[in-house]
Amino acid sequence: MVSESQPRKLLVVDDEPLLRQTLSLVLQDEYEVTAVGSGEEAIEASLKESYPVVILDLCMDGLSGIETLQRLKKIRDTQNVIILTAHESTESAIAALNLGAFNYLTKPFERVHLKEIVSRGFDLYEQHSARKQDLQQRLMGVHDNFFALLCHEFNTPLNIILGFSELLSSTTEDPEHASWIQHIKEAGSHLHDILMEIVDYTAASHLAAAGVEKLFVPDTLLRPLLQSFRDRGIAVDFEDRLPKETRMVGPSDAGFMILRKLVRMASHRSKRIRICARIEAQDGPDLCFVVSGTGIRRDSMGRMEIEELFEPYHVTPANASSREMSLGLELATCRKIAEYAHASVEGMFNPQGELELVARIPVQLIK
Repeated sequence: MVSESQPRKLLVVDDEPLLRQTLSLVLQDEYEVTAVGSGEEAIEASLKESYPVVILDLCMDGLSGIETLQRLKKIRDTQNVIILTAHESTESAIAALNLGAFNYLTKPFERVHLKEIVSRGFDLYEQHSARKQDLQQRLMGVHDNFFALLCHEFNTPLNIILGFSELLSSTTEDPEHASWIQHIKEAGSHLHDILMEIVDYTAASHLAAAGVEKLFVPDTLLRPLLQSFRDRGIAVDFEDRLPKETRMVGPSDAGFMILRKLVRMASHRSKRIRICARIEAQDGPDLCFVVSGTGIRRDSMGRMEIEELFEPYHVTPANASSREMSLGLELATCRKIAEYAHASVEGMFNPQGELELVARIPVQLIK
């Protein structure tokens, strides 16, 4: 945690010398400012020193602001990055917010507003650090029902946000305002989905880590999962290659949470998803789910390797019908759940050049 007795270290990243100097002069009375002129220098500085707040210009020569943001978040995901952008580049700023930026300022900016946002960034960093330490100390004695209650408490204001967003979207005639409202709706819906998974994730990870396994029938568990996506207008085709009336013992909670997340991620880009369920025998029998119809193609990835998709804050390439977004954080979460259950999650290209996501869950077959 950053204490009042320690210097508040701030990193400024901009390739315009005059703007770097201006920012340094405005903020040096309250913060220990380090100013660098490129994304490469920002990464080097962050590897040597911890900066709770970073002011980052989006439009720079060499490593772009978006690329710099992604690398900075990999180094230290708790720092708050404030984006500097021209007024006409607000779409780029929104993309940066989707990747984990804290806030953004448009040029030219007011000094008072700049100081307010920087101060808020440090305050939030300190609160988060204190909360994290407190949570780590208290979580050991907290019952899992706490998370269910927490989700309920979050769900009520979230429903209000989503409801009023829907109302505003039907009344505004300003295209820019309509775009902002759509981003609020999408972010709120995404957060709602994550909160609804907290209880399941907590229970599944605890059970898997403790080695708890259940007797289950895959078809019985799959049916409500498939229906939930179809109710949202997402076509999910299911190919069942399992032996008839198959019963299994294994970490079913973790396995089906992974499958739900993989299908949801694929649905960001495609409205027709395919799931194939089969048994594979490698080191032992595995329940294998193959999710295809992801909308991510080999020819759109350039030199990007499949493993890069599993890196938090990595942006996957967008197709013509979907906006660019990060799936890396969700894929990394899937792998973390899989670790608890001694399962695995990987990606591979099928013969048609489309990425398939494959989950393998260790099971015992019951006759």
